[in-house]
Amino acid sequence: HECSNAPFNLSFKTYINQDEFMLNNTLYDDYLGRKFRVELLKFYFSNCFLEKQDGSMFPIADVALVDYASSSPLSIDIDVETGNYINLHFAVGLDSLMNASDPSDFESSHPLSIANNTYWSWASKYKFFMLEGRVDSQSDGIADATFSYHSGFNSFYREITIPLNDFNITNDGVAVLLELNLESVLYGEAGIVDFVNEANAHSLNDYEILEIISNNLLNAFTIID
Repeated sequence: HECSNAPFNLSFKTYINQDEFMLNNTLYDDYLGRKFRVELLKFYFSNCFLEKQDGSMFPIADVALVDYASSSPLSIDIDVETGNYINLHFAVGLDSLMNASDPSDFESSHPLSIANNTYWSWASKYKFFMLEGRVDSQSDGIADATFSYHSGFNSFYREITIPLNDFNITNDGVAVLLELNLESVLYGEAGIVDFVNEANAHSLNDYEILEIISNNLLNAFTIID
């Protein structure tokens, strides 16, 4: 029984309040209707596997940096075995082994390179999820108050499993769109991120907000195929 290979593409699309997410110029409403815009959004996407019905795992990506400042935040092209798959597994952040890497060991094009500005030298750890922007804190129509959230540390690593229904990869291959709902990250089941009252969180000094973001990420992804 020979397995043949077929092309598999995984790409990202991000929405907020039903609108496709755009960096910088677009203003969105937060949960209180205050206008905000996002000026930086990037996060680590790692340990991605497709799981077959028999439980075997097919690796898709070791680690990638999803960066919304680039023209395509993430697109992974790989050949996978044909057949039926039941789950997509991936993580936001880096596992403890990757998080212990030395960023100077990598080429500048590598996701873990120092060139990505995702490393805390003071902590010798990476930032997993980074969100920065401005909010209209005075309700005067000008989004000028800054907010900034950077999560890192092993406790904020989150593994996510998305079930694949009747997902059969034939010789023609398949393209999968992983949709991130930013609204769910900011105002999800685990709690609310308030850009005005708690505008900054950079790991251990504001553990609670970063835990809210990390836990909200668990339910913020869906697959469109």
